[in-house]
Amino acid sequence: MKISSHKHLATKALLLGSCLLLNPMSSWAEIDSSAEQVTRLTLQGQIDTGAPLSKSLWAGAHNAFASFQWSEGDYTDVNQWYSPKSLFWRGIRVVEYDVYPMSASDNTPKLCHLGLEEATKCSWTFVTVASLATGLDQLSDYLSTHKDEVLMLKLEAYDSDYHNNFRNLIGDKIKDKLGDYVFKPEDWGYNSGDCSSLPVQTLRKQDVLDAGKNIIIVTQIPRKKDLCNYHDEDHASKYLEWVWIGVDEFDSSGNLASSEAFCQNKDQCAKDEDGDETFSAHYALGNFSVALDATTEYKKGEIELHGDEVLAKAKEGANILELALVEANSTTIGASKAPQIEDYVWSWNSGEPNNANNNEDCAVSRSDGTLNDANCTQSKRFACVDDDRNWQISTVSGSWEQGSSACAALGNFHFAMPYNARENQDLLNAKSDAGITTAWLNYHDQNIEGVWQANTEYEDIGYSKSVARGDASAGDAFDDLDMLKRKLLGSGALKLKSIRITEGDNGLFRYVRMCYQQSQVVSHATASNNEICKTHGKDDGGRFSEITLSSSGYIKAMQYCVDDDNGKDRVVYLKFTSNGGASIAKGTCTGTSYSLNSGDQIFALHGRASSDYVWSLGAHSIDASQITPPLYATDWLDRDNPSSGDDERFTKQQSSGNISATCAASDVAGIVARVVGNKLDSSLTGQKLVNDSTGFACWNSDNGGNSSNTTCEDYEVKYFFTKASCLP
Repeated sequence: MKISSHKHLATKALLLGSCLLLNPMSSWAEIDSSAEQVTRLTLQGQIDTGAPLSKSLWAGAHNAFASFQWSEGDYTDVNQWYSPKSLFWRGIRVVEYDVYPMSASDNTPKLCHLGLEEATKCSWTFVTVASLATGLDQLSDYLSTHKDEVLMLKLEAYDSDYHNNFRNLIGDKIKDKLGDYVFKPEDWGYNSGDCSSLPVQTLRKQDVLDAGKNIIIVTQIPRKKDLCNYHDEDHASKYLEWVWIGVDEFDSSGNLASSEAFCQNKDQCAKDEDGDETFSAHYALGNFSVALDATTEYKKGEIELHGDEVLAKAKEGANILELALVEANSTTIGASKAPQIEDYVWSWNSGEPNNANNNEDCAVSRSDGTLNDANCTQSKRFACVDDDRNWQISTVSGSWEQGSSACAALGNFHFAMPYNARENQDLLNAKSDAGITTAWLNYHDQNIEGVWQANTEYEDIGYSKSVARGDASAGDAFDDLDMLKRKLLGSGALKLKSIRITEGDNGLFRYVRMCYQQSQVVSHATASNNEICKTHGKDDGGRFSEITLSSSGYIKAMQYCVDDDNGKDRVVYLKFTSNGGASIAKGTCTGTSYSLNSGDQIFALHGRASSDYVWSLGAHSIDASQITPPLYATDWLDRDNPSSGDDERFTKQQSSGNISATCAASDVAGIVARVVGNKLDSSLTGQKLVNDSTGFACWNSDNGGNSSNTTCEDYEVKYFFTKASCLP
């Protein structure tokens, strides 16, 4: 039986044996997802999209399932007030789940924590606990409207004393609930059953998006055993299919160790050559770490990470800020020092960006290191960084668009935006050394207001948004702008692939489905064949029409009609026309007709819809030139072992039958390479390599060796072509 909120809280307080004073619910001020601090954190979460994970920064929540607010569980040893999905809406991007069987006889994966490791069973908690399935639904529900985001799920999942196949059951649940969203090890080129280690020195959020995915799942449990032997294939083959086991880690000598446990709170951090094992030293080695506050309600007075201490960890180099009791200080369970959303924010200053006078589209680093949006024509000096992420300020000033040339004048520097709080501190020091207080950053929203792009050359995409026509209050508002944001954040190879529209028995339009396809780009990641679809209205199996677009095809025109239906306007007719002249239409055009036919490509829709009808429609359009042609990738190729060197050049691959004989070197769009054994990216080996129009190679003579002194690593390569005919 569901009890009232006040009784529910009081019951929990009594279970804990505490003397908590219950605040009236009216005094609890929930931070809305549209609050300015949430906007700042959400924007910040995409600044590092193009950075390797070892330089990314994630706002996190520990034991996000153990929530007061979430109706799926009745937890007493809580870590959070909000449900996992509510935390995502507030800018949290990584959550941690503890997964154990319900009981000795019930192997259903549940969310609970007791600290008993393999012996844990959730029935010992004596309260209602949520299932893993409902916990995974929290991620998919959020991503259904946020396809431009990348989330991380940390799992604590031990081998069970009671159920031999328990982790495989977890794998089955992941497949069932999140299958199309998860960036799997095989998407990075691992083989089935491999103990795949998260390649934090190379993998980027951008690679995840370019693969057509949104979620990274990683585990490390247990921390003090050999992770690969523990997560062996015999009892975890389905688990290994979806979950990364630990992370890659460099030691002070530059040696790579795979499947290492996370460095959490400096425990197990790799030491540098001076024996330093701080977050700062770990970060400098190119590794990944977690600042963890595991405080529960039992220890609410012992919260360690809050306020300025949170960003202090980020400035040291911690990548995940995994906090407890986020935003809980005005609830019955919180302490006044519980962390708040703004504690995570190192970037935008309070109240920014505000687009003052509707003319502020470029980011400035202020005197205190926080960001402000400003008019792009102002004259300032520029923040520049080299390939080793060393910061310097340009010697010249100018408008924002002059940033690339101003930084290039310094030598091997480019116009840049800091990836994280640590880099931002380095930039602040560089400004001090240069004797300036403000500088332009390579961060702007010149294409779409509110959609900020970092560390990219500005290119006008010809964006426009039409007014939604129809009832302005019926149904629920929807906006598929997240698909266009995904295209901008990735490598641009996302395109509209197909559209289906349906009419009901009365001959009126009532449903539209737009599906997008991610095509291959130059990346270690393989683009998924999964389509990403957006649906609006009711698909009741009625009469439908469908159009499939070619690789160069797009929708150039849209016509729809709005008419009264029982006192409310709704869309009764919809027609799309492609650049090739093909068209589809459903419904009967009565009432008022609206047309979009500017010659641009109609990329996404916005408007209002219910479970029955589409009440209003508008469109997001971009220039037709923004269609990125697909690339065609070989498998990972390894034609020889190093002797005088490792020869993976184009002609050698062709003579080995790995590339079509009709293909020319001019058809190569790019090449990526990595070490065969540990999958280490070639750029991280420190070796002098050939990667040019001849293909890829490593020569011993270029690396201090000769034919009898092999120094080159054994590399495997992947070639990318502009023509499908180049594949054998």
